[in-house]
Amino acid sequence: MRFSDHREGTILIVDDEPHNVQVVGTMLAAFGYDFMVANDGEQALKRVRARLPDLVLLDVRLPNLDGFDVCREFREIEGMEEIPIIFLSAKDDKNSIVKALEVGGVDYVTKPFNKAELLARVRTHMELKAVRDERTELLQNTERFLEVMAHDLKNWVGSARFSAQLLAGMNDLPEKASRATKTIEEATEHSLAFIQDFLSNAREAHTEVALKPQSFDLRPVIQELIGQYEGLARKKRISLDLKAEDREQEVYSDRSATRRILENLVSNAIKFSDEGASVVVTVEEEPAEEEHSGASRSPEELLVVRVSDEGPGFSEDDLANLFQPYKRLSARPTGGEVSTGLGLSIVKQLCDRLDIDIGVESNEPEKGATMVLRFPTKRNQSREE
Repeated sequence: MRFSDHREGTILIVDDEPHNVQVVGTMLAAFGYDFMVANDGEQALKRVRARLPDLVLLDVRLPNLDGFDVCREFREIEGMEEIPIIFLSAKDDKNSIVKALEVGGVDYVTKPFNKAELLARVRTHMELKAVRDERTELLQNTERFLEVMAHDLKNWVGSARFSAQLLAGMNDLPEKASRATKTIEEATEHSLAFIQDFLSNAREAHTEVALKPQSFDLRPVIQELIGQYEGLARKKRISLDLKAEDREQEVYSDRSATRRILENLVSNAIKFSDEGASVVVTVEEEPAEEEHSGASRSPEELLVVRVSDEGPGFSEDDLANLFQPYKRLSARPTGGEVSTGLGLSIVKQLCDRLDIDIGVESNEPEKGATMVLRFPTKRNQSREE
């Protein structure tokens, strides 16, 4: 049984009772909804892989694969992560309702259901989904527009820089013109660096690169990174040091993503520190009695990296928006460096995918901040396995 109106959206009905399908399908069709039908879990999974619905009405009691298991499987299918799933069940006990919500359901309606009530629930969740879809599309369009504008600006600013460089190479420029040319050249250099950083971060934020976690020694990665940034630190008369035991410090993570995470934190620490300050990267094991993210881990299963600076620290508003994309924090780079407001949000995304806890451990106004990373070291600790 199936209607093809498409005026209001497509709903998948998963129920092995023909009478229930008849009642629900007739009601939905009367109000302009298209619908698909699946009589069991396996058929439901085939349906959504062929065509994504806008909403699912899912019976709890199904042959072979129950509704809870089907819901879990749905959430693993690309595109089904945010599709609203309403459970239908004769069970009205709290445990079943809680379980339905825990596995990914958005609502729970008990049988025998009131048609008006069910229709109201369907309409509510369809409207919420429409708002989410519209918001997502608007955000994507805005970000695409910004990327196009940034790309065009890069060309225009590049032309201005080239002209300034040509002028700077002339020997007979008056002193005032020479100073103005140097100012233009420096300004365009900073602008190009900002635009390039914006484009790189935006691309990274919207491209989910496949991660390949493996066991590796973290210490050489940090040593290489410190070597890379020693020149920049020296230019600002900032001391950059590593404090770690002279032995292998094994973690289980993606090497490239881990380097990007640490690179961002180290570069930020230098970027927002004044001349003569100190930046320290510390590597150590976590004490056995500490707990993080609601789960206790033994010291051999956790390695901690701290990046400490002597910059301005974070305000309360900063802490609330620390990992939000495009949120500019209160501190400003001390040497005219680039800051797009995207770096920490990308770091947080990578940490979440690699099961790395990230946070601010100490933050005293005007006394700097310490960003802390807690790495899994065993294979079974990673979500990317």
